[in-house]
Amino acid sequence: MPTGPGAWEAPTWEAPTWQALGLSRPRAQPLTDAARARLAHLTELRDIDSPAAADRAGAEYAGERWLAPDLLGVRPWLPPDTPLRGVVRAVLDGEWTGFLALLGEYGPWVYAADVRALQELSGVYAALVQAAQTAPEDVALHAAHRSRQNAPHHTLLVRLEATPYRRPARSAPDAAHLTALEGAFWAQVAGQAARHRAARSRP
Repeated sequence: MPTGPGAWEAPTWEAPTWQALGLSRPRAQPLTDAARARLAHLTELRDIDSPAAADRAGAEYAGERWLAPDLLGVRPWLPPDTPLRGVVRAVLDGEWTGFLALLGEYGPWVYAADVRALQELSGVYAALVQAAQTAPEDVALHAAHRSRQNAPHHTLLVRLEATPYRRPARSAPDAAHLTALEGAFWAQVAGQAARHRAARSRP
């Protein structure tokens, strides 16, 4: 039964398992000091400045599990069944040029209009990672469960649990705070995408 601060909203809440949230083997991936330092730092970056660049990136990253869910989850105007190799091209067609980036070792894929937009997203994601690192497992699990209930693509807290990244501290955020941080990140991504698309459509 959950025991950490903010671990439940009602006494009848039953904790799911990490497996039920989509992570078959929690903390199975080793985490070196170098990898820990990259948890919230840019690990992939491509300048998508043309349809050809979008097609190359689409082919290069077609095997990335989270690329399509991350990019399509915040863009309801794109078909959810867009072919994996065509996702980057579909984003380019709607928003024009930008940067395709992976924020962190286990972080989200994003498409940002410019460097400033990318820095904003990096900062919001880093805040989530830094807070989640200090949470006990039951709190992280509850937060991840709540995030997935909010939207299927809210999986950042689940992904982090692939490694032993957490270092619980005496003063730690509760589940509601972690869920709010993940929600704030995705809201920022969605807002940027909508503004980028609107700017593209102006005469």
